[in-house]
Amino acid sequence: MRHWILIFALLGSAAQAGTVYRWVDENGTVHYSDSPRSGAEAVELRQPNVYEAPKNLPKIESRSGQQEEADPAGYQRLAITSPEPDSAFWDNQGNFTLRLSLEPALDTAAGHSIRISLDGEVQGTTQKLQWQFTGVDRGTHSVRAEVVDESGRALIQSDPVSFHLHQQSINLPARRANP
Repeated sequence: MRHWILIFALLGSAAQAGTVYRWVDENGTVHYSDSPRSGAEAVELRQPNVYEAPKNLPKIESRSGQQEEADPAGYQRLAITSPEPDSAFWDNQGNFTLRLSLEPALDTAAGHSIRISLDGEVQGTTQKLQWQFTGVDRGTHSVRAEVVDESGRALIQSDPVSFHLHQQSINLPARRANP
């Protein structure tokens, strides 16, 4: 395997250098070099493939929920600020608060609201930038938020955020108070 890596490395560097020479020594080992030597033959290399990206690419949404240009509803960014991605926390009742950031502010006059989902299931809608969850079971969960219009069509959505909720096991005996 190392032999082939060496060959490809030499061929790659030789492609920039110009001519590559190949020869076989008395033990039958094949050698490559960019320097000519007696008994070596020139190896003809193919031109490398070159790709040029198109100049006018369409605007696409980034992973953070930001868009290059505002959508028709005018929203530029919707993000979950709490819980943080891959965070872990304890709550024996399974309670936690989802906090959001939205730019610009929610257009309630147009009938827009924020739809909240936990593990792919819609939990409800709100016009506030936070949502209180209660009674969530222990484990790894994923939350997502999206701004929707009156008909329920998503105008912008956040990236999903996964987090880990820990709870004390019901199988553990109650802790005794220290005297």
